[in-house]
Amino acid sequence: MKKPEPSIPKSLFANPKLQLVTFFLALIYIVSPIDFIPDAPIVGWVDDFTVFVAEVISFILYLKQKRRNFQEKANQNNEGTNNGG
Repeated sequence: MKKPEPSIPKSLFANPKLQLVTFFLALIYIVSPIDFIPDAPIVGWVDDFTVFVAEVISFILYLKQKRRNFQEKANQNNEGTNNGG
Protein backbone atom coordinates (compact mmCIF):
# COMPACT_ATOMS: atom_id res chain seq x y z
CA MET A 1 0.00 0.00 0.00
CA LYS A 2 1.35 3.40 -1.01
CA LYS A 3 1.90 5.95 1.74
CA PRO A 4 -0.05 9.19 1.24
CA GLU A 5 1.98 12.20 0.23
CA PRO A 6 2.27 15.05 2.75
CA SER A 7 -0.21 17.87 2.37
CA ILE A 8 0.82 20.93 0.40
CA PRO A 9 1.68 23.10 3.46
CA LYS A 10 3.74 20.30 5.01
CA SER A 11 5.58 19.66 1.77
CA LEU A 12 6.24 23.39 1.32
CA PHE A 13 7.56 23.77 4.84
CA ALA A 14 9.79 20.72 4.39
CA ASN A 15 12.01 22.96 2.27
CA PRO A 16 14.96 24.25 4.35
CA LYS A 17 15.20 27.49 2.36
CA LEU A 18 11.54 28.26 2.98
CA GLN A 19 12.01 27.52 6.69
CA LEU A 20 14.83 30.05 6.80
CA VAL A 21 12.77 32.67 4.94
CA THR A 22 9.74 32.22 7.22
CA PHE A 23 11.99 32.37 10.29
CA PHE A 24 13.44 35.72 9.24
CA LEU A 25 10.04 37.08 8.20
CA ALA A 26 8.61 36.10 11.57
CA LEU A 27 11.58 37.65 13.37
CA ILE A 28 11.21 40.89 11.41
CA TYR A 29 7.46 41.00 12.14
CA ILE A 30 7.97 40.40 15.87
CA VAL A 31 10.64 43.10 16.18
CA SER A 32 9.00 45.58 13.81
CA PRO A 33 6.88 48.41 15.24
CA ILE A 34 4.31 47.84 12.46
CA ASP A 35 1.74 45.29 13.63
CA PHE A 36 -1.83 44.24 12.94
CA ILE A 37 -2.59 45.09 16.56
CA PRO A 38 -0.61 48.06 18.02
CA ASP A 39 1.86 47.02 20.72
CA ALA A 40 -0.10 48.06 23.78
CA PRO A 41 0.76 45.99 26.85
CA ILE A 42 -0.74 42.48 26.82
CA VAL A 43 -3.37 42.99 24.08
CA GLY A 44 -0.90 44.20 21.46
CA TRP A 45 1.50 41.35 22.05
CA VAL A 46 -1.06 38.72 21.02
CA ASP A 47 -0.26 38.95 17.31
CA ASP A 48 3.50 38.82 17.97
CA PHE A 49 3.04 35.80 20.20
CA THR A 50 0.84 34.13 17.57
CA VAL A 51 3.48 34.62 14.87
CA PHE A 52 6.15 33.27 17.23
CA VAL A 53 4.11 30.16 18.11
CA ALA A 54 3.28 29.54 14.44
CA GLU A 55 6.97 29.68 13.52
CA VAL A 56 7.93 27.33 16.36
CA ILE A 57 5.24 24.84 15.27
CA SER A 58 6.40 25.12 11.66
CA PHE A 59 9.99 24.41 12.72
CA ILE A 60 8.93 21.42 14.82
CA LEU A 61 6.99 19.99 11.86
CA TYR A 62 10.06 20.52 9.69
CA LEU A 63 12.28 18.66 12.16
CA LYS A 64 9.78 15.79 12.43
CA GLN A 65 9.67 15.46 8.64
CA LYS A 66 13.48 15.48 8.38
CA ARG A 67 13.74 12.86 11.13
CA ARG A 68 11.11 10.68 9.42
CA ASN A 69 12.98 10.94 6.10
CA PHE A 70 16.27 10.05 7.81
CA GLN A 71 14.72 7.02 9.52
CA GLU A 72 13.14 5.82 6.26
CA LYS A 73 16.51 6.07 4.49
CA ALA A 74 18.21 4.19 7.33
CA ASN A 75 15.55 1.46 7.21
CA GLN A 76 15.92 1.14 3.42
CA ASN A 77 19.70 0.89 3.76
CA ASN A 78 19.35 -1.76 6.46
CA GLU A 79 16.88 -3.76 4.38
CA GLY A 80 19.19 -3.56 1.38
CA THR A 81 22.15 -4.72 3.47
CA ASN A 82 20.19 -7.59 5.02
CA ASN A 83 18.75 -8.75 1.70
CA GLY A 84 21.97 -8.41 -0.25
CA GLY A 85 24.37 -10.05 2.13
